[in-house]
Amino acid sequence: MRRKAASLLLVAMMMSVAVPVHASEQATVTIQESQGENREVDQVQSSETTESKPSTSQITTTAERKEEVTSPHKKKQNKKKDKKKEKKVKKLKKTKKKEKVVHVKIKPTISSSYQEQSIKIKKNKEYIGKFIYFNQGDAAWNSSGYGIRAAGCGPTSMAVCISTLTGKWVTPVDTTSWAYEQGYYSSAGSEHRAIPAMAEHWGLKCDGLGTNYQKIKESLKHGRPVVSLMGPGYFTRGGHFMVLTEIDSNDNVAVADVGSRKRSQYKYSLHDVISQSKVASAGGPFWSIYKQGKAKTQNDSKSNKQVLKISKNKKTATKAKVNHKEKEIIQSFYTELSKNLTDLEKELPNSKVLIGKKATGTEIPNGKINQCIYRLGEKLNNGHLQFIATHYYFGEEAILHGDAKSASIDLNSRIQMLDF
Repeated sequence: MRRKAASLLLVAMMMSVAVPVHASEQATVTIQESQGENREVDQVQSSETTESKPSTSQITTTAERKEEVTSPHKKKQNKKKDKKKEKKVKKLKKTKKKEKVVHVKIKPTISSSYQEQSIKIKKNKEYIGKFIYFNQGDAAWNSSGYGIRAAGCGPTSMAVCISTLTGKWVTPVDTTSWAYEQGYYSSAGSEHRAIPAMAEHWGLKCDGLGTNYQKIKESLKHGRPVVSLMGPGYFTRGGHFMVLTEIDSNDNVAVADVGSRKRSQYKYSLHDVISQSKVASAGGPFWSIYKQGKAKTQNDSKSNKQVLKISKNKKTATKAKVNHKEKEIIQSFYTELSKNLTDLEKELPNSKVLIGKKATGTEIPNGKINQCIYRLGEKLNNGHLQFIATHYYFGEEAILHGDAKSASIDLNSRIQMLDF
């Protein structure tokens, strides 16, 4: 009995132990199963995300493909841009080269035709009063490339002064070429300091007068021409050089306007001329031009007083000689004139033959009477006669070419009075 009871107890104990162990096993199994299910869910989710989000390798490959697709197009665009840049650079280079060519200093050349024309003009000089006249627009001075017609009024005005005062044949081309070489002249015109510089180069003196009325007047009274720089007004719209040659008792000045023969025929109030002048440097806008003389000292003045008495006697003797020579020259002029008259002119009295009619236009009178008058001017060293010979028609030509409205001149009375 006791053995059966013990065996029963053992069986019961065994049963009580077996039950919890099985329960723990079931718990572990369920935990493992849940973990497995979680892993599967995670794997499913990760697979879904991997499918929805491409990997970095996939991204790089697609980017590379895009680059492969777009790179040829970009290369073409870049090439076009590079070509455009190259063209722009070439254009810039070309324009720079062109600018260099434009700014190169080309030296003007004096043609052989100028020399021939200069000699012809020298033989038939043009005068304004006692002054040799040059016009900057004449063709003779504008074949050298200096642009004298447009900008050469300064050198041309100085050519008037130099040729008259020195007796040398100095043309506008001579003065302009020198001023150009020295840097005083360009296509824009002349520098103000060119006036005293040209005077000095040709052995003349130059005094800057500013706009001093009395100094300008005194210079002209002493026979010294005054180069003036005019501003906007009657003579020019911008700036213009010309020469004041004489002044009368009413303070009206005669001018050698190198830009206009027409304006050179009139006189102008000195006050008006000064009022229309331009502001200038180098002593301007008015410059007195004259021959250089010796400075007087106290000793010279004493000796001069002693010499004056002797010189007065000599002057009277020389005057008589000069008058005698002039009379002989005038007599030979009348004899030469009578030989060169046409049949129509021979029927007219000398008083009518020598009445001249002012030439209009650009044609220069060159009849036989004009030639006789011009030679008379040369022999008497009288520029006014030479001017009349080249600006008035006489005799038969006065009837053919002369205009009733044009101005006339009685040369016969002037010759008889010797009022040159």
